[in-house]
Amino acid sequence: MFREKIQEKHDELTPSFRKLADFIQNNELDAAFMTATELANRLDVDAATVVRFAQELGYSGFRELSKEIQEVVRADLKASYTVDLDAPEDLDLFRGLLVNEKHNLELAQDRLTEQVNSFLPALLGADRIWVVGQGQCAHLAGLFAEALREVGSPAVAVAPDPLTAATNLKEVSQGDVVIGFSLTGMDLDTANVISFAREHGAGTFVFTASPVSTAALEAEASIVCPGPTQMDVPSFTGLAAMIVVVVTAFSVRHPDEADTMTGAVRQSYRRLLDKQEKIVSELNVEDLWRQF
Repeated sequence: MFREKIQEKHDELTPSFRKLADFIQNNELDAAFMTATELANRLDVDAATVVRFAQELGYSGFRELSKEIQEVVRADLKASYTVDLDAPEDLDLFRGLLVNEKHNLELAQDRLTEQVNSFLPALLGADRIWVVGQGQCAHLAGLFAEALREVGSPAVAVAPDPLTAATNLKEVSQGDVVIGFSLTGMDLDTANVISFAREHGAGTFVFTASPVSTAALEAEASIVCPGPTQMDVPSFTGLAAMIVVVVTAFSVRHPDEADTMTGAVRQSYRRLLDKQEKIVSELNVEDLWRQF
């Protein structure tokens, strides 16, 4: 399959071929229905380079590669439409829906590219980390920022509306990292924040359900976690799972930083419990009640 072939040869590719490989990996839906000329114009390379790239991967030409990408994309899009929504028992319905969520996680695993290799180093070296999301993704952004703080990263979740973003990101610059969460194509505020941060030299990453979401197209790198369902309720299973994956991976790669922060949290927690115990022991509930 083209995904495996790109992964195997990625480190050996020329800069032009790598540009094509990265685009196809992160924009499969777009690439699937582009001609060689359209793809060449999009990436500012020669059409002949696109053909040679396909041949480098073992295809007769771009048409054969394009056909395989189309087949894979169609299979991915159809794969979620297997749940029996008319199951007579709720138990069967729940099981079927969980199978679909398992499939979404498998899709996220398949969509991982070399771009993830730059993510943990960016977190470790960041002066400040801003996490943004709107709608349901606002909660995911908050959860991710809190989880990053627990392993020692200077992360803060901020709302992406223009006024709030302007207040928080007015001094964003090189050395900062801005991370967006995008579940639908309607997170335009998130996309604008990513674009603004990138213009000011910050590192930009997006966790997205679609490689062609507006926010994903604005970021330097995107990590795709597909969430197709049979209803008009997009799945954020992949996005939520990626929070756990990133924080766990960070702890594995940088145990000293994570252990230091964990130790500091425990120490602070003990001190706060001691204060609480002292207050409770001296508290007169009746007097306190009368004061109010």
